[in-house]
Amino acid sequence: MSLAAGAPPRAVSTIDLLKTVAVVLMLADHVGLYLFENAWLRVAGRPVAVIFGFLIGYSASSRIPPSWIGLGLGLSLLNRWLFPGEENHPLDILVTLALTRAAMPFVDRVHASNPLFLVPLAAVLGLLTVPVNEFLEYGTEVPILALLGAAVRLDQGIRPQKPARQATGLAALVAISLAAILHFDFTPLQATACVAVLAATILALTSFERRDIAAPAALVPLLSWTGRNTLWIYAAHLAALQLLAWSMMDAPAAVTDEEDS
Repeated sequence: MSLAAGAPPRAVSTIDLLKTVAVVLMLADHVGLYLFENAWLRVAGRPVAVIFGFLIGYSASSRIPPSWIGLGLGLSLLNRWLFPGEENHPLDILVTLALTRAAMPFVDRVHASNPLFLVPLAAVLGLLTVPVNEFLEYGTEVPILALLGAAVRLDQGIRPQKPARQATGLAALVAISLAAILHFDFTPLQATACVAVLAATILALTSFERRDIAAPAALVPLLSWTGRNTLWIYAAHLAALQLLAWSMMDAPAAVTDEEDS
């Protein structure tokens, strides 16, 4: 049914729309990880941490909800319990998001001194990706994109700020692309697609602006609800998928044990 024939369009925030896109890609990414081991779904999910990190920097808030820490630690413990054989058990990305938000006042001061200082800061974080990510999930990717989010938020149209925003975006693209290629076992084609997806995402975020946009009236409640409950959607679906993957992993072993007896 066309919009003209149905309910008139209503406004929804671009923040809610961006979060909804992230949720859809996140579901694809984690299904590809826990259920199908599908590399292409993982490629499609690479923008998720980019979007979450960007929104941390784009937000002017420095408040850290206790639920971020509580759920992050809970999901970390769940992962360690379900998959003890994994080589690394970094703390969940929710902990990374909380730590990144705690660092944002410092980022704002760096930007105030000189917006271009965000570029070497992103480079330093990129160099620390391998050691930091052993302990924190997306431990440098999230802060790097938060730098871009802060640059976009603080850009007041002053001449030196636009090059800083673009340079920070380029530094973020290089660092995030290298981190993804090093971490994931992508084929050359998949790696190329991954870089292209990340480039498109970062380019779009570089010119992001929070505003209201028209949306079909039927979708407005869903988009608004998703925007408000992204954290809980993340935690609930991740725990469910991990438990499902664990049950599927144990099922063959149980059958073998019964046959041996």
